[in-house]
Amino acid sequence: EYCGTQQTLPKLDDDKRANMYDRANHFRRNNEFDKAMGIYENILNEDNTDAEAYWSLVLCRYGIEYVEDPISHKRIPTVNRAQFTSIFDDDNYKSALQYADSYQRTIYEEEAKAINEIQKGILAISQKEEPFDVFICYKESDNNGRRTPDSVLAQELYYQLKQEGFKVFFARITLEDKLGSAYEPYIFAALNSAKVMVVLGTKPEFFNAVWVKNEWSRYLALIKQGQKKMLIPAYKDMDPYDLPEEFSHLQAQDMSKLGFMQDLIRGIKKIAKSDEPKPATVVKETVVQSANANVNPLLKRVFMFLEDGDFAKADDFCEQVLNQDPETAQAYVGKLMAELKVKTQDELKDCAEPFDNSNNYQKAIRFADEKLKTALVGYIAYINTRNETARLDGIYHQAKHAMGCARNATEYETAANLFKSILNHKDSEILFAKCHENAKRKRAEEIERAEASRKDKIYNAAIALMNHTTGFINRFETAHYEEAIKKFQSISGWRDADKMVILCKETIEKLIAGAEVAKIEKERKAKRNKKIAIITTPIVCAFIAFMIILGTVINLNSNYNTAISLIEEGDVVKAYEILISLDGYKDSQSKAAAIYVQYKKEKIKTAKVGDIVTLGKYEQDNNTSNGKEEVEWLVLEVKDGKALVISKYALDCQKYNTSYTGVTWETCTLRKWLNDNFINSAFTAGEKAMIPMVTVSADKNP
Repeated sequence: EYCGTQQTLPKLDDDKRANMYDRANHFRRNNEFDKAMGIYENILNEDNTDAEAYWSLVLCRYGIEYVEDPISHKRIPTVNRAQFTSIFDDDNYKSALQYADSYQRTIYEEEAKAINEIQKGILAISQKEEPFDVFICYKESDNNGRRTPDSVLAQELYYQLKQEGFKVFFARITLEDKLGSAYEPYIFAALNSAKVMVVLGTKPEFFNAVWVKNEWSRYLALIKQGQKKMLIPAYKDMDPYDLPEEFSHLQAQDMSKLGFMQDLIRGIKKIAKSDEPKPATVVKETVVQSANANVNPLLKRVFMFLEDGDFAKADDFCEQVLNQDPETAQAYVGKLMAELKVKTQDELKDCAEPFDNSNNYQKAIRFADEKLKTALVGYIAYINTRNETARLDGIYHQAKHAMGCARNATEYETAANLFKSILNHKDSEILFAKCHENAKRKRAEEIERAEASRKDKIYNAAIALMNHTTGFINRFETAHYEEAIKKFQSISGWRDADKMVILCKETIEKLIAGAEVAKIEKERKAKRNKKIAIITTPIVCAFIAFMIILGTVINLNSNYNTAISLIEEGDVVKAYEILISLDGYKDSQSKAAAIYVQYKKEKIKTAKVGDIVTLGKYEQDNNTSNGKEEVEWLVLEVKDGKALVISKYALDCQKYNTSYTGVTWETCTLRKWLNDNFINSAFTAGEKAMIPMVTVSADKNP
């Protein structure tokens, strides 16, 4: 209801099933569809009414991967395993609908419609593709984006098979003119039409790479369905026993053996029923015929000189041809080839730069027939496309490198701008969106860090003002606190600035009150001293002294009696506090000690959350000569006459366990120290009796 996402959830009755779903979904999201399908099947073996498991099998069968749309940021499906069968006819889809509730059924049907439309598009494109004889399956690049040895070996095999007249699917070349398009329609067409698949590799992990396995597992599935196809594994520099288990029933080929290529091609010919003579590969030759029959021999000489690399003579003979017939297009082609120093007409497309500004090219186009004109224009188009692709690839790789090295907003913006300049090239649009988002996030983090640094400086300056005190009660002292308040208020909400404002105000009030008290005390002392000075008679002095002592004794005795009465009435809190104030009068100390534990209980029982109570003593100021200090405890919770408290200050520092070994709370040395050393040191027997015994689970955290 918050983000608008609609999704379905599986039946999770126990941890085992939850773990199975987690693992299966992990494989599916990583496009390891076959592994995922095996786990979903196991889930259905335990419960054949789980609609989500059936739907997950559908997603695996059609290789559904959800990719984020960079514009709408919605997850849209892509099909990586197209089928001739419509998703609506899939048995698992039908079962998913059968066992789904109304909410699930609605989502399944909407997703199925989207997938079906995508698949229709794939089938429409694939049906236009010419059939292939051989499909070469291999890993193109490693984890660092570098070309693999497998790719080089695959290209050698591709050229050998092409020379034999086979139509070969080799992704590096076959798909190079499909940049910016989805590859699945072309891969789907090739998998279904190819009679032979050669899976080659130099490392076990390359055979099991996600997209490599996606291709050969789909091909094996077609074979299992009864189609007449053959899969040939080929390996090099590795143990054949490390090949995928699915290849165990197949005859693998060792590419390092002498004569491997001839044996492989002979085997492919047999499988593809191609032993009968194939049409010879047509070598493109330049037609050297002209309307003027007299120049034909000269034109033949021109192209013979060109093949031999004698470009000067070729140009000279072209001039002889043009002297007889100045509208001979082939002569201008010959002069163009001599100018560019290429030996065959087809090599014109391999020139580094387009040559359409050449005078010879323009004359050749002017006088050429339609076929020659198409060929020449095609060379220019090929060079421009190749160079533009190389340019875009250069920017793309530069942008990816910049993205990989980016650590701050500026560097991500640099990468984003590079991707933005080639939005229609490969996945630049998606990577642009990622870089743009990362730049925004990094910029926000940088601003946040700068703001935090600014507030920290103000906070530390305010703390310094608080600490810069003279120890005397005067206006100068309060001015520091007032300045500190202004600084804390300017960063309200930062750390404990708001609490520090309150503390500063309280301190100012105390300083002002203290100054007033000091003034009154000073005046009182002056008056008393004056009075004493006037009374000089010894008898009067003695009488006054006697009266003071008598008054004090009467006052102490009255307070003592009051405390005894309070004890009898059960008010031990007031009684204890009065007894302590008597400073050893009569047996006030022993009386106070007798009710100490009861006093502490009552104080804790009546405490509120946030109050500070004291119980026990522990050395805290590193000065053992003045004895232990009372332990202050912060009240966290009060319930049923008991208080849950935590020490206000850190009292000690101990290791969790004194030796480095696997240990739980039950047997660690810290627990023993707390329940032995600390408790016996900090509390009296009476105080220990106040602390309730509780059971603490020492199991590993579940």
